[in-house]
Amino acid sequence: MLSTRIVILNYNGREMLEKCLPSIVDAARAATTPTTITVLDNGSIDGSEPFILDNYPVVDFVKAPENLVLCSYNDYLKNMTEPVAILLNNDIRVDKDFIDPLVWKFNEDPAMFLVAPRVMNFDGTAVDSADTRAEIRAGMFRASAQYPGHEAHLMVPSRTFAAGFGAISREKFMKLGGYDRRYFPGIMEDADLCLRAQRAGYRLYYEPRSVVYHMGQASFKKAFTDLKRETLAHRNTFLFMWKNYSGVLFWVNHLLWMPLRIIYSILRGKPGFFLGLAEAIRIIAAGRRTSR
Repeated sequence: MLSTRIVILNYNGREMLEKCLPSIVDAARAATTPTTITVLDNGSIDGSEPFILDNYPVVDFVKAPENLVLCSYNDYLKNMTEPVAILLNNDIRVDKDFIDPLVWKFNEDPAMFLVAPRVMNFDGTAVDSADTRAEIRAGMFRASAQYPGHEAHLMVPSRTFAAGFGAISREKFMKLGGYDRRYFPGIMEDADLCLRAQRAGYRLYYEPRSVVYHMGQASFKKAFTDLKRETLAHRNTFLFMWKNYSGVLFWVNHLLWMPLRIIYSILRGKPGFFLGLAEAIRIIAAGRRTSR
């Protein structure tokens, strides 16, 4: 039987851990899969450490060497012994039986890389995410669980394209090199990991029997303004596409739509698209200068 470790990424999230960690501890106790829990802390100064040590002796508290956001997983998983890691944010609570359906898929398929749960909003009144599909649309990459007709597939196990959280093969994660630091401080590193996994021939699976409840970018919203998050999202989408796609058809499609998208974003009063494009160009140019 495979074992698993739940690794909860945390940065100044004591308030969220108070709301979410009890459900995770209960789930670990209820699972037939041998399960341990780690809070991987990115340098919190809000009392997260004493809160965990005083109230949850069954939970390991590990300090990351530096705050690399999702990339902090890279070094930690390198030293893990469990073959399956369930990666969670600190703003996620879970159903009591969410673990086993995720881990069992790795027993069934040796090519399995990711098993993603069904994601509800935090109060459980609506589905936020199920199976995710990815495409290049109007010159830009897009991955979404809100595709036309998605409602009919909420309870249907299927392939997916998502790695924000869920169960992953530790061995395959390390073979792929983990999360790419070019997207720091965040957004799109999960899509990049999924695409690399797909191209390596690994499988990504959606398991609706496993259910989690997500606040949604709770720590990220504390750290960055709306404009900064919008800019980061566009900047990293450009970096993602320019890294992973090539060929005449891609570039013609991508560049043809660019002026229209810039005009549209200006008319909507959403400067993040143009600011993100400018930042991405600056990063690429700086990288080329330093490589000479």
